[in-house]
Amino acid sequence: MLLHGWLGDSATWDRQVPALRRRRRTVAVDLRGHGRSPTPDTAYTPDELAGDVERLLTGLRLAPAVLFGHSYGGSLATILAVRRPDLVRALVLVDPDYAGDPRARPPDDWLDALASPAGTALAQTALATLEGPHTPPALRDRHRMEAARVPAFVRARMLRAHMAAAGGIRFRPGSDAWLARRRQPVLAFHRDPERAAVEQHLRQHPATRVIHVSGTGHWLHQERPDLVSRELERWFAHLSRPHRI
Repeated sequence: MLLHGWLGDSATWDRQVPALRRRRRTVAVDLRGHGRSPTPDTAYTPDELAGDVERLLTGLRLAPAVLFGHSYGGSLATILAVRRPDLVRALVLVDPDYAGDPRARPPDDWLDALASPAGTALAQTALATLEGPHTPPALRDRHRMEAARVPAFVRARMLRAHMAAAGGIRFRPGSDAWLARRRQPVLAFHRDPERAAVEQHLRQHPATRVIHVSGTGHWLHQERPDLVSRELERWFAHLSRPHRI
């Protein structure tokens, strides 16, 4: 099951889904408020969204599943792996947004402004800072359009709830407790060497592998799909050996 990030949708995985579906049952999700999913008037907390994923896993009889997560989706996947280890066989995480520096938390007035008429431009500017030096123009345009499609109240509530949760997964040191409680094997791709080092330090399963990918943007699965696919298949082959998972 594939989980996108804040303001994205299931199409973020369009370079991975065809290959995955040739060998495995694959479901790419539109989280609530995103893509083709409904936009209920709720708080959009990580607990709510993780609950949605839990119900999908059980309702579609996918468990135990390998959860893929990009950015915010990586945090959701980790939350579910800790809370419901019976549902999660392994994790594949692409530049997950957990283990951030708490000093980088945006100010409250900026978070409030995401719900205003100027919120779309603010969100687009924030996403642009996450792009890399070689991010193709077509991908930059795609990310801007994705941000414009998400309702203002969704983008504001979702990000505020993620940033503000006491003991939450978004920032250190709260995130460390979450990562240390995972018992599943993890394949993690990071563009930030410091976050890669945190991931490596807190790994619990011997089959966990952390890959630092330099010179790319936050959507490295879109910019470097061949690298992600190659490392993914290598890792899956490793896990298929007896007694791994």
